[in-house]
Amino acid sequence: METSPKIRKEVIKSCKAGDKGAFSEIILCYQKRVFNIAYRMLGNMEEAKDLAQEVFLSVFESIKDLREDDKFEPWLTQVTLNHCRNHWKYLKRRQYFNSDSLDDPIETEDGEVAKSVYHPFDNPETLYEKKMIQQLIQKGLLKLKEEQRELIVLRDLQGFSYAEIGELFFLPEGTIKSKLHRARMDLKKILEKAIH
Repeated sequence: METSPKIRKEVIKSCKAGDKGAFSEIILCYQKRVFNIAYRMLGNMEEAKDLAQEVFLSVFESIKDLREDDKFEPWLTQVTLNHCRNHWKYLKRRQYFNSDSLDDPIETEDGEVAKSVYHPFDNPETLYEKKMIQQLIQKGLLKLKEEQRELIVLRDLQGFSYAEIGELFFLPEGTIKSKLHRARMDLKKILEKAIH
């Protein structure tokens, strides 16, 4: 797992002052992370792309309100999660939940998300099996409660520390660990049920 991207404080300061070049730098640095969170939360490539654009529009409009003592990355993650929550409700009301097909690439180019388990020497049957597993896991994630899905995406797929997640959820690390354990157990049950 690669380390998270970091942006210099001067870039954020310039962006707050309305510098579009600085904002472009922020997008380049964080677009993969925002997209990956959105994809894992929504389970649909096109919806995730649209949502990532909405997130950055929202960031551009509200970054001036970011206080000096607030850390940019947790704030961006919170903005992303809020957009995902709202979009999930919007899609659910319209009964729109279809996952991507097996023909769509499920892996992303970002090292922050656990890469697919493909290997260049895999034969077509092995590739198909691995795609099926990836799709099964993604469908399982979508069946979890919202908070459980968020916890697994942030910790297991994005590599956030327990402390970072605790800050986002305003909960102590012990509570995060406990909730995450429960989420993983629920995901395991969902996957076992789907297999049998």
